[in-house]
Amino acid sequence: MSKYKNTLLIFLALVLFAYAGFISVFPAFLTKTFNIDEFEQKIYDATSIVTTIDDIEYKILPNFKTIIILRNWSSKYIDEQPLFDARYIEIETTPMSLFTKNFNIKSMYLKNIVYKDQILPDGTNKIAFLPEAFNSELFGAKKITIVPGPVRVKNFKIVYIGPKSYKEQSYREKTYDKSEVKDFLSSFTFSHVEIK
Repeated sequence: MSKYKNTLLIFLALVLFAYAGFISVFPAFLTKTFNIDEFEQKIYDATSIVTTIDDIEYKILPNFKTIIILRNWSSKYIDEQPLFDARYIEIETTPMSLFTKNFNIKSMYLKNIVYKDQILPDGTNKIAFLPEAFNSELFGAKKITIVPGPVRVKNFKIVYIGPKSYKEQSYREKTYDKSEVKDFLSSFTFSHVEIK
């Protein structure tokens, strides 16, 4: 009986060791080895959007809640006109999202955001060209699946730019529920992207 008890304790210790390694060592390894330059290049090649990111950090909490933090994200169109700036983005997801191309976004929190909505002289929104250019294969997948969650934004400024107009709208805090986020993402009709 004592022999089995010792075997069980050793097995339990190994499981706890693997668990501790997964929630502490693995996210630290991902953070340290993530190639920001390569990621920025992939975004450009897949979308023709020029993007820079200062920092990315992964965290896995004891309950397996997975957090991805991005700092100082900036995106511009290929002609250098600004599109989106975010000082801080926090994405809550699942550990499986780190291994697959199925992104289950439990929630997002963004801080200090500026989004520039540009209308071209023919009346087309400039961002409408983004889905046509998107190439998911550059991210190693024929199809990417996104399950969106609610989004909360603090210090949010939207700038509406038309051929002969300019308007700014600012929000101290803005919240979008899951259905609003899903409708917004679905409206782009990206090829090779499924919004669930």
